[in-house]
Amino acid sequence: MPPPSGNQPNNEVLRNRAARLEAASAARAERARVGELIERDRIGWQAQQRMALREAEWAKATQIKADPKFFERLMTTVNASKRPFLTGCAGAGLLAVGGALALYAIRHMADPGKFFDDRNRWNEMLGDLKLSAWDVWITYFSEVSPYWKGHASETVQRYLRFELIGMFDELGRIATEVSGILSSLAWDVMDYDMKLGELLVGSVGFFTLLLPFRATMAGRMALGAASLVVIKLLWSLIGEFVAKIKVLDGKLETLGHKIFELRGLFNLGEKLHLKPMGYDPNFWVPVTKESQ
Repeated sequence: MPPPSGNQPNNEVLRNRAARLEAASAARAERARVGELIERDRIGWQAQQRMALREAEWAKATQIKADPKFFERLMTTVNASKRPFLTGCAGAGLLAVGGALALYAIRHMADPGKFFDDRNRWNEMLGDLKLSAWDVWITYFSEVSPYWKGHASETVQRYLRFELIGMFDELGRIATEVSGILSSLAWDVMDYDMKLGELLVGSVGFFTLLLPFRATMAGRMALGAASLVVIKLLWSLIGEFVAKIKVLDGKLETLGHKIFELRGLFNLGEKLHLKPMGYDPNFWVPVTKESQ
């Protein structure tokens, strides 16, 4: 016999209850899965952070640093040689050419230590870039992705995966190239300074030896020949240095354009046309809403 009508089970209520239990179980499973992913990402991020810090510390510890007094001592030597050089050129009747060229060459001397310091700063930026990339990545997947879904969240995730991390990598490559260029520039400047100092100091010996004989025809000819040789060497040294600087300047100009282009791409809001949370309910959907 069928049970009395007052005790008949309500199948709809049971189905709803079962559906709620199933949804709650699925929500717990999803939260557990997301928690595992967050923990895995956190562990991976911490490992990458430690690695980047070690690389930055290693790069800083192994960087070459120029003697801070090198340029000062070299300039003292060059300035001491300038007057005898000008006197020798004047004795040979070549003061206008030789003097102007020597002064031009001296004005182009620079402290290589400044370029080494700039190179070191760019090396330190490499570690900062790696940490910044992982910081953005872990922030999204631990603070946004577990709690927000919808079009905006998916758009940001695609942007992170397929564009932003690649842009950070490109910045790292640019920083590496700039560091290499600055290193080359520092060594080129040091090489130029030393060659110029060697040339001027060496010419002083010739001029000191020949100046007492400038009153004679043979002495004047020897002094003129020595002056022409030194002037030619000065001209070659300046030309070689300018050619190197021109090449490095062109490379830096190209990298500067790349940095300018990347800077505009990092503006996330304008690039993705996103609106703040609450502007459109379809853009940012709370995870709890989808689980209800």
